[in-house]
Amino acid sequence: MLVEGQVRVFELPEMKLVGLSITSSFVGHDPERVEAMKQEFNRRKDEISHIIHAERYLSPHFSTENLFTYMICMEVEELTNVPEGMLGFAIPAHQYAHVKSKGDPYEVLHNYVRNNDLQSNDRALAIEIYQFANPTWPDEVDVYIPLR
Repeated sequence: MLVEGQVRVFELPEMKLVGLSITSSFVGHDPERVEAMKQEFNRRKDEISHIIHAERYLSPHFSTENLFTYMICMEVEELTNVPEGMLGFAIPAHQYAHVKSKGDPYEVLHNYVRNNDLQSNDRALAIEIYQFANPTWPDEVDVYIPLR
């Protein structure tokens, strides 16, 4: 079980990302669509140029009261030559609360934010970072939520 003392707060620099995304409603969410996107990403990731960290991929995401968007991306040096059907975008530098996940990392992070008089930034992207060698959720994933 995680405790709040394992949460760190720090700033991540701007990140340029290229990858795939899927938007789904909470009511009609089909996990198989997300899995199909992951498989397509794995087939096509070699099309992405200027990759910075070939050993990992990032999954930025956001949600509203009835929709969520989930992405699978590689961090790149520059946003040139974005492959057909993929999107390229930059996440500006933000301050984040971070935890290496075990159990429910989001519960731990949100409790930490609430208990330390911080505020999450609902207009920014949360990020999960997976290692290709061991992409096990939740035990081997770095989870970041943006702060105001």
